[in-house]
Order: sequence, then C-alpha cells, then structure tokens
Amino acid sequence: MTSDCIVSIIIPSYNSKSFIAETLASAFNQTHKNFEVIVVDDGSTDGSWELLHELKEKNYRELKILCHENRVNSGESLTRALGFANSRGKYIAFLDSDDAFHPNKIKQQVLALESNPDCALCHTAADVIGDTSKRDWFRAAFNENPARAYWYRKLPDYLYRNRICASSVMIRSETLRKIHFATFTVLGFGDWFTWSLLAKHGKYLFLAEELTFYRVHESSKTDGFSRNRTKRLFALLEYKLSLLTRTESGFHALRVLFSTIETLRLIVVEYLWDPADAFRPSEPIRSNAVVRTLLGVCKVARLFSRPH
Repeated sequence: MTSDCIVSIIIPSYNSKSFIAETLASAFNQTHKNFEVIVVDDGSTDGSWELLHELKEKNYRELKILCHENRVNSGESLTRALGFANSRGKYIAFLDSDDAFHPNKIKQQVLALESNPDCALCHTAADVIGDTSKRDWFRAAFNENPARAYWYRKLPDYLYRNRICASSVMIRSETLRKIHFATFTVLGFGDWFTWSLLAKHGKYLFLAEELTFYRVHESSKTDGFSRNRTKRLFALLEYKLSLLTRTESGFHALRVLFSTIETLRLIVVEYLWDPADAFRPSEPIRSNAVVRTLLGVCKVARLFSRPH
C-alpha cells in the first residue's frame, strides 16, 4: 500500500541557519507519514550545525544528522551521496536546505510513482518564496514541462537549461543506485548531472501542481548564476565534462561532446567582449587567427549538439 512506502528525505545543508528550521518543518509536516529525514551538514560555519542538534533535541527526535569526516566541506554532490548511502527508503526525495515542501508533496509523488512503474523520477512544479520579484522567471524555468511521462534526453534543450528543481524531485532508490552521480563539482549543477545520468533508466513524470517552494535569495547559487553569465558558462562546461566522462552511450557521448564545444565557444565569445566599454569606449577586440578558427570549428559542432 502507498502508506507503507518509506520515503527518505535528504537535505544537504551548508550555512543554512537562516532557513533550516522552516525547511525541516515542511519536511516533517507531510500528510504521508512513513518517511525519514536525513540532514547532511557540509562543513557549515554559521552555527547551523549547532542549530540542527538543538532542533533535533527539542522538536525532531527522529531526525538523522550526518556530516563528512572531520566536518570538511565536500560539495553538494558528495553530501547528497552520503545521505543516500545512509537512507532506507523505497523513494528518495531531495530537499535543499533553503527550500520547502507543500504538505501533500510526498503523498502525491508516491501515488504518481506507484501508478507509473516505468518512471524513474517524478518532479513537480515550483512556486517562489523569498525574493518573489523573480517568480515569473523561475516558474518559466521549472514549470513548463511535458504533461505526460517523457524521456528526458529527448528534450531538445536538456543540455542547455535545467528544467527540474532539485527540491521537487523524487527518485526510485533502486534506480538511483544504478548510476555514479557523486562527483566533485566546483561551481555546481550536480543535480542536473544526476538527472542527465538517471535518464537512461526510465521516463520522467512531471506534476503540474506547485508542491515545491523554491527560495530565491541573494546568496543562492542560482541567483548568483543569473547575475554572472560567465560563471554560469563555466558551471555549464563543468556539468558537460562530468556527463561526458560518465555517460554510457557512445552516441550520447558524441552529442554531449558537441554541446561541450558549443559551450566553449560561448566562453570564448564572452572574453572577446570588453565590459569596460560601458564607461571607457574603445576599439573592439580583434580576434587572432587561432581564435577565429576555433570559433569556426565550434559553429560546425553546434549543428550536431541538438537532436534532429
């Protein structure tokens, strides 16, 4: 029965003192009652580690709190992997430490996955909390997905934009064990990397109801990317290089390779622009023959980076 399905809610936490209490409250306030909550601290220095133990003592005796050896900072990907290694649920739900769940989220997703055994992952629409001035942008990013179960890698832009909010995801535990999703990421996109690897093992199912609350604030990674195009491009390059090394299909690897080259082209173009022109107009930067050749090769590769 659906109520018998244990769900492991895994929360990677790094310097989350301002939000972790609200996040935990949303995790424990679920209408589906058969779950466990695992928080993995990633070397926090803001007092959130101490706050977690205080919340466990006062409110959530069943909360499981983990950390890396010697409480070192290891990155979001390895932090999720440590939580997964210590989980026991049939389903895994990820929740970022600054986001929140609707009370019916876990119940709705368990019902959806139980009814769709061919689906490896279920994700939901998201509403924005925090800086709601960017609500329309993030809703467009996360809420415009196929209405029926779909193959993720068949989305024409899946290598260019992440349509899945990490905190909206529920995954079959047995399927997640089939992939090597833990990796060292310097800039981020470890969640996108996971969806891209997992896509080989089943369809994805999107629930259009806004069951996830995505927090936008000035210190969030996504907000930082929206303000720094170059940083986002390097994170995108890192994601594609990671995917290139882990993907199992030669054909898919070629597609990822061509897409990686296109990202490299965009980075080169970024450096051909002089941001100081805004207050010190000057002659345009003249590219050399090597750069012009590289850009030409990249333009050809771009033709093969999208499915036909």
